[in-house]
Amino acid sequence: MRQTQGSSRRQLLRTGIAIGAAVTFAPAPAHAATDPAKPGSAAETPADAAHAWVRTAYRAVLLENLTPPTAARVYAHTALAMYEAAVAGMPRHRSLAGQLAGLPSTSATRAREVGRGRLDWSVAVSAAAHDLLVGVLPDVSGATRPLIAAAHADLVSRRRAAGAPARLITDSERHGRTAAARVLARAAVDGHAEAATRPYVPPATEPWHWVSTPPNFRSAIEPYCADVQPFLLRSTDEVEAAPHVPFSTQSGSAFHAQAMAVVEQSRANGDAERATARFWTDNPGSFTPPFGTATGLPAGHWMMIASQAAQQRGLKLDETLEALVRLGVTTADAFFACWTTKYRTNLLRPITYVNRWIDPTWTSFVNTPQFPEHTSGHSVSSAAAAVVLTDALGTFPFLDDTQAHLGYPSRTFASFEAAALEAAGSRLFGGIHYPVGIEAGLAQGREIGHLALDRLRTRR
Repeated sequence: MRQTQGSSRRQLLRTGIAIGAAVTFAPAPAHAATDPAKPGSAAETPADAAHAWVRTAYRAVLLENLTPPTAARVYAHTALAMYEAAVAGMPRHRSLAGQLAGLPSTSATRAREVGRGRLDWSVAVSAAAHDLLVGVLPDVSGATRPLIAAAHADLVSRRRAAGAPARLITDSERHGRTAAARVLARAAVDGHAEAATRPYVPPATEPWHWVSTPPNFRSAIEPYCADVQPFLLRSTDEVEAAPHVPFSTQSGSAFHAQAMAVVEQSRANGDAERATARFWTDNPGSFTPPFGTATGLPAGHWMMIASQAAQQRGLKLDETLEALVRLGVTTADAFFACWTTKYRTNLLRPITYVNRWIDPTWTSFVNTPQFPEHTSGHSVSSAAAAVVLTDALGTFPFLDDTQAHLGYPSRTFASFEAAALEAAGSRLFGGIHYPVGIEAGLAQGREIGHLALDRLRTRR
């Protein structure tokens, strides 16, 4: 995997970092209204509740200032709870119990009875998402709990205003909460709580070892992800990434060329490259000086993309939930695999290498997050997401306005793969990953995405 100086940077630019590509959008088909007094299946129900809860989960993750793997885990469990709450009303779909590690099954008889009965699937989905988020967030803050409560109250209020009977709402809420309880039972035993609280002292005995980076100098984030139970992977190290090039401080060596590619790109960045880096930053925030802008993190960005694309396609509740749950569990596993690679490789970031051996005054355009370099989390998660979403939704142009809350303009992409390539390449524009970490991450993510396609069966 030897690279000539700057060659990896040029390769990334050639292979799909499309900036501001002009695309056209097909109008979404209109939804038929569902009679609230005679609710049909989830295949006949508009997906408004699912989209609202994606936005609510994104906002909750932002307010809680979670880490990337923890956020991915939250989104995955939220999507899973919503899917399981509605699957009895989805004639073409099956429960994921027995397919996802640790997910308890439900009574088949009860599922058939519920499927034949009258339930408001929007209310069931909302109740499931509400209970899941309250139960799975590690520290539901004073700002987050009212947000979650208000989201469900608003949905119920709108269903009542539309004429849904009180008994129907009560039964639907009970059903959704039962589904959430099953998913929370899985979350309670996946090892995340223990992994998140174990003390960690970064080994820094070799010159290539990771050390905390400026300007935040925070503690290492999620060093024990290898101990968390993945959803679909057999273990967090099932999909191994290609190694980085041999470490060297010698000018002209392969590793030195990797660092120089980062420096050269930072010098070549124009307005378009800087805008791309900002749009895909999706870094954890900082609540201690220097303050950083909290985001919904990369997994949340892709959940928002999926929601927007499903809306554009005019999908009903069943197919929207199917896309969201497939994406959620895949990106969560992608983060667990990536973090396992990161901490076993324990490679220093470009800013550390460049400051020590090239230019002590150089700084990255994007703040370097507080975890080791190899592989790129954006690359792994985005590549996995693109594989799953392309299979679920197809290839078509879509608009992404996820970062509107930060004041960034929306961006258009010809496909999910094009968006994934831009997300990966943005880390080079931001100066926080070597090209080889991006390339290896894309390959690792694609393999995880294809494993998810092979192993997860949502259809009957």
